[in-house]
Amino acid sequence: MELDDVMLSVYRQVLGNAHVTESDRLTTAESQLRNRDISVRQFVAAVALSDAYRQRFFDTNSQYRFIELNFKHLLGRAPRNQAEIAEHTAIYAAAGYEADILSYIESDEYSSVFGDNITPFTRTDSAQLSQTRDFLRTINQCRGFASSDLAQSQPNARSLASNIAESANPPTATRSGGNRNGRFEIVIDMPRNSAVNRRAAQVITVDYAQLSQRINVIQRQGARIRTIKPVAK
Repeated sequence: MELDDVMLSVYRQVLGNAHVTESDRLTTAESQLRNRDISVRQFVAAVALSDAYRQRFFDTNSQYRFIELNFKHLLGRAPRNQAEIAEHTAIYAAAGYEADILSYIESDEYSSVFGDNITPFTRTDSAQLSQTRDFLRTINQCRGFASSDLAQSQPNARSLASNIAESANPPTATRSGGNRNGRFEIVIDMPRNSAVNRRAAQVITVDYAQLSQRINVIQRQGARIRTIKPVAK
């Protein structure tokens, strides 16, 4: 049952929360994962290289939007600058579609954050927190659990291309549930000398409206933020 949950999580993340039909499922790769013949990372690669992924995100979008979605689905964040977009445009031009997809999954960043056995997830890291624009670009990609990337616009392209300030756009309410109040889970490492909490990590859940304020408080306390991700209400 645990592997079934992992596979569903991979489909949900990599396919942008789009509805997965039986024809979309990769039965051979699923069997290989159940038999431990491949890792979760290799299963992520199989889904990202599938016809379902290509048809949903490559065939129907500009290359710019496609790269932005690859960052979201495979690295769990928004592209940080125009240079990252240009890098992947060059990879695609020189080596093709498959090479560009694998460049995310085989990157040092993917290895250090997710390794071989963790499903990618929406996150922010310390590098993004040092640049408010990068943080907001990733947060603006998180539209709640009831939304699908098939219906999303291109939230970051203009600000990246022009290097202009990013504005915060909290997740919108949906009739089907979703992240109605824009709640986020912050996982932090407390300072070693903290008397508040001596566990290795602490989880804080906060509404979108208080997110920036809470981040400032955490940083003033000397704690380190591991991840920030949206959570269902």
